[in-house]
Amino acid sequence: SAALLLQLEQPLVQIVRRDVTIGFIVAELIAYFNEHRIVRPGYTTLQTVISEALSAERRRLGEQLAEGLDTAAKEALDQLLVHDDTLSELAALKQDAKDFGWRQMARERDKRARLEPLYRIAKTLLPKLAVSQQNLLYYASLANFYTVYDLRRFKPEQTHLYLLCYVWQRYRQLTDNLVDALGYHTQQLEDESKAQSNKQFLEEP
Repeated sequence: SAALLLQLEQPLVQIVRRDVTIGFIVAELIAYFNEHRIVRPGYTTLQTVISEALSAERRRLGEQLAEGLDTAAKEALDQLLVHDDTLSELAALKQDAKDFGWRQMARERDKRARLEPLYRIAKTLLPKLAVSQQNLLYYASLANFYTVYDLRRFKPEQTHLYLLCYVWQRYRQLTDNLVDALGYHTQQLEDESKAQSNKQFLEEP
């Protein structure tokens, strides 16, 4: 009924803010219907309700991003999508290191340095958007999934959201890679030093 559809609005807001994936939303709605002894609506009604909730969440995020991002921040995000002769900056940032070699880690360090200003923006702004950890990772995965061409065709607020989440995740990933590399090389130095000292000890008259 219309009254029950109105009753669904607030729970849907909370569900969508936790996780915008369709499977999660449907599962949570069915659990809500069972708990409140509500007969499950038809497929079309359910589809409409979910679609409207997702659209409302996109509008909310879009409005807050439009207000929260200044011109300089928007230009810095858009710069990730500018094509050069070979790869866009975003595509280059997506490439993972092949190993812990010094050259690979130097590239990781450079990527991290390029992302740091945007990461600071994301770190400040994303909590204000009330984006859950699950949704943050989902939006970041969309920046990975879509091509640069696709991202340039979306609404600016939508693209900026995906890029901010991607920057937040990628910066932390790059930091973890560098920490792991440091641990790896430190262990190598310790092993080499230990082996050398044992060798010298055995060679002592």
